[in-house]
Amino acid sequence: MRKRLVSAVLCLALLFVTLGSGACGGMRAAADSVLLGKRTITDDAGRELEIPTADNIHSVFFTSALAQVYITSLSPDLLGGTASKFTESQLRFLPEGVDKLPYLGTIHNNGEIDRESLLTEDIDIMFSISGIGLTRQNISEAESLQAQTGIPCVLIDGSFDKIPAAFRFLGEILNRKERAEELADYCEKSYAAVHDVVKTIPEEERITLYYAEGPEGLQTEPETSQHMLGFLEGGALDAAQCEETYGGGMTDVSLEQVLKWDPEVIVAWDTDIRGGACDDIRTNPSWAQITAVKNGRVYAMPNEPWAWCDRPPGVNRILGIHWIANLLYPDIYDVDMKEIVREYFDVMYQVDIDDKTIEELLGNSYPPPRAGTEGVR
Repeated sequence: MRKRLVSAVLCLALLFVTLGSGACGGMRAAADSVLLGKRTITDDAGRELEIPTADNIHSVFFTSALAQVYITSLSPDLLGGTASKFTESQLRFLPEGVDKLPYLGTIHNNGEIDRESLLTEDIDIMFSISGIGLTRQNISEAESLQAQTGIPCVLIDGSFDKIPAAFRFLGEILNRKERAEELADYCEKSYAAVHDVVKTIPEEERITLYYAEGPEGLQTEPETSQHMLGFLEGGALDAAQCEETYGGGMTDVSLEQVLKWDPEVIVAWDTDIRGGACDDIRTNPSWAQITAVKNGRVYAMPNEPWAWCDRPPGVNRILGIHWIANLLYPDIYDVDMKEIVREYFDVMYQVDIDDKTIEELLGNSYPPPRAGTEGVR
């Protein structure tokens, strides 16, 4: 009772002083906001926003699955809905109750967010997190969503080297600083571990990789695309020489082009979850003359609970760069991927997974191929 009384007196004193001081307009405004349960921040786009104080944030949403990965790792109790639709297999790695959350949509790939549901679900704050530096489109979308709903939408730069800072910023806003620091520290060390090895590999010794997207494997990304960045950070050399399709990516290419590029490794969407072409590429005679197919080096990108390298191009890529570096250069980046995966799921999703599950996720990429063993599986 004494603590509450002292706190109340201090608040009243602060209010009296700030309201009575004409020379301290900025302080008065800040004090008024805090007393009204709001605070002012500057987001990564340089926008000043008035947002709820942490104790007034009970429900959070996001503009895409990319930001959802961050919030799921940091504060799953604050999830106000989902921007993804999950399979039962994916849900086994996610916090209990995610399957009961309403699907509110996404602005990714020209999608729509249900504005009315944001209000009926009492969303207090939204986050838009990028996979590369923030773009004008990111800013425009956030401002439009905010104007239509009255819900503040915070823009955060989620570039690879800024992922730790993104977690720390979220932790400050949501008052989850200790958990945010744990995640940020893990991501810093993980990124450095891969980056420090990959940067020693000369470009002429890097392995060419074709990223086979879509149901036929005939959509892909040039090296300028954010959707290719996870593979490049893992040390791959992009085999595709094509124009970037801005927005959602996925440039259409022909099989003749892929044959000409003749990649050493192909990573495709998995067949069961993503409806990708991985199985077809391995068995279709039309692909048989490509070096990657001849050498048995066609891999399905692990996809649970989110794809490891892309879509969304978010913090999930931290695991993806380990996978790619070890897959392409097992003699240089010599790590036990089972232990890497186990630690990642423990830290990021707070889930314990056994060896069998890890091996299922890794598929034919585990154990990684060693020099001179191509085509033996």
